[in-house]
Amino acid sequence: MFGLKKKSKIVELASPINGKMMSLGEVPDKVFASEMMGPGVAFISEDGNICSPCDGELMTVFPTKHAIGIKAENGAEILIHFGIDTVQLEGSCFHQKIEAGKKVKKGDLIMEADIEAIRKQGYKIDTPMIITNADEFYITIHKGDAVTVNTDPVISLEKK
Repeated sequence: MFGLKKKSKIVELASPINGKMMSLGEVPDKVFASEMMGPGVAFISEDGNICSPCDGELMTVFPTKHAIGIKAENGAEILIHFGIDTVQLEGSCFHQKIEAGKKVKKGDLIMEADIEAIRKQGYKIDTPMIITNADEFYITIHKGDAVTVNTDPVISLEKK
């Protein structure tokens, strides 16, 4: 048994929203579009629900509730940032459903965003999902357009 390397388990991240998937390069924010924070994908939500893309732990909910951090069971750190510049809303338009520090399952509803109120205040609802510790993983980004929570795998992660 010595010398045998345990095969790494691939974790499939599902879409955290119902709506449309797009590349990060299409996001109207240079920090996300340039992958400065890490690789990933982005979404446009049709219902405002933000769900867990995987089994893991909800590590962080920003005080302004516009962004969450999830740690997958394989150690991947995932940032989901709802909207562009929505930090300015100071938590209005967002309704948290799960507290930070809790375990989550793929598809669990974490946050609801009032997308109509966000748009009325002049903000875009482009929602990047970033792997912030990408250097620890082999990452495959799947092609897609219309996506559904807990159904469509959008990113595959394998520990290096």
